[in-house]
Amino acid sequence: MNDLFRDPALLGLAAFAALAAGALAAWGEARRARLSALFASPRLAERLVPGAAGAARRRNTLLRAAALVLILVALAGPQWGVELREAKVKTSQAVIAVDISLSMLAEDVKPNRLERAKRTLSLVLDGLSGTRVGVVAFAGDAFTQCPMTTDLAAARSLIRRLEAGKLPRQGSSLARAVEHGAAMLARYPGRKAVVLVTDGEERGGDSAAAARAAAEAGVSLVVLGVGTPEGAPIPLKDPEGRTSGYKKDRAGQTVVSRLGESGLGQLAAATRGAYWRLSNDEAEVQGVLRALRETDASEAAVGGGTRYKNRYRFPLAAAVLLLFVELLLPEVPRPRRAAGKAAVAAVLLLGLLAAPGAAEPTEWSLWKGGRAWKQGDPGTALKHYQKREEDSARARFNAGAARYALGEHEGAETQFGALTEDLEGARTDGVRANDAYYNLGNALFRREKLPEAAEAYKRCLLHNPDDADCRHNLVLALRPQNQKQKDKEKEKDKPKDDKKDQPPPPDQRPQSGGMSREDAERILQAVSEREKENRKRQPIKGSEKEGAGQEDDW
Repeated sequence: MNDLFRDPALLGLAAFAALAAGALAAWGEARRARLSALFASPRLAERLVPGAAGAARRRNTLLRAAALVLILVALAGPQWGVELREAKVKTSQAVIAVDISLSMLAEDVKPNRLERAKRTLSLVLDGLSGTRVGVVAFAGDAFTQCPMTTDLAAARSLIRRLEAGKLPRQGSSLARAVEHGAAMLARYPGRKAVVLVTDGEERGGDSAAAARAAAEAGVSLVVLGVGTPEGAPIPLKDPEGRTSGYKKDRAGQTVVSRLGESGLGQLAAATRGAYWRLSNDEAEVQGVLRALRETDASEAAVGGGTRYKNRYRFPLAAAVLLLFVELLLPEVPRPRRAAGKAAVAAVLLLGLLAAPGAAEPTEWSLWKGGRAWKQGDPGTALKHYQKREEDSARARFNAGAARYALGEHEGAETQFGALTEDLEGARTDGVRANDAYYNLGNALFRREKLPEAAEAYKRCLLHNPDDADCRHNLVLALRPQNQKQKDKEKEKDKPKDDKKDQPPPPDQRPQSGGMSREDAERILQAVSEREKENRKRQPIKGSEKEGAGQEDDW
């Protein structure tokens, strides 16, 4: 009974109301008969009040009693069928950009700069409940490690696994970190923040210009400096983790990495942000949290689940219909023509009341959009999906697919990019996170944003390691540019994008097989290492001799 009604206790009240109505009607009829006997003889009373009027009166009393019972049944909340709902809250947003260049291995803070930064960031994440967070790792270039998400445990896990010296391009470009973090926050309104964790050694790019551009976009820099102004050499480790020497520059001198404190302070000031140097007592954590609380909030999905659909409309519509019929059928019988008009009006009212409960508005829009899609009209399908984008993840997913089919790749990128945040680690409304990442990668590929497309395909494989199409497109996105040009001329290699434009029901889709998430992560690590080796083999353009034009790689 608890599964059929939300509040089954009200059914007892409905039964009591039915008995009370019957008893009250019987008492009323008896009292009416006694008063009629006092007023006139039985023969005269029968002439004054026809018997048909009494029958009509009892019928109307029954209709009112039945309407009362149906209203109480509606209040009890009859329910059947399951619907998916997601919870949304107002949340602020921040990107944590972590320097993982070789200089972060310096041991002027213990155990080293990177490990100290990880420990502090773990404390910061503990205080960011209700905040949407993304993680960026940077050295000579910047890469998304965790897209914007409210799953702080996942962000903490990815930060914990960061290792210095693992990115393909070494060095230290604060400009790329700021630009990448600001780009991740671009879709959100209001004031946002990038938490920049670095030792401040700038090896490439114009960080001051990047900071000014970020400030114009409403992004402030909360900068955490790691290290000491005196600095320390950069240790080189053997496979067993023992120090085998120290990093040397091209002249053979030991490199001493120092904290660039003045430059970091200027970057923070340029964006109306704040700067702290990490200390032993980690007192700066509360200051960082206060700075992040000043950012503006926007709506985000924080979870979801299933619940029974409340079908109160059906008994409530029946109750209103009975009351309307009772109004149209008075105690004094009318001619048949009038009774026929009343019946027609009752049927029309029943149709109007039943229409809202016959089909959910969201499902109706999705059905109409799906029909237009099957007819080869993505434009009309998009119009139907847009009506329910705020209510349904499936509508947002299909709207992104329709934009992609129309050639609106920028709009599809925005649509799928926002959807991946809501679906991270979950399946909502029949849409899976790996499908959203796959289509995001396709949109980025079409816009020739190949590094971003590769990152999207990697996230797709982390959610579904057996996705062969995603693996194929990842290889295309990572392939060297000259090879892609040859493929383009031959028109052979194009990303496969006919698989997930619009998903069939979840039970018809291929499920993950024998590969675990750990296996997928090892595969992606191997891909990264292979890409790193390929880049090492590429000659430096314009160099006259070995080492010419080489940037500092720490």
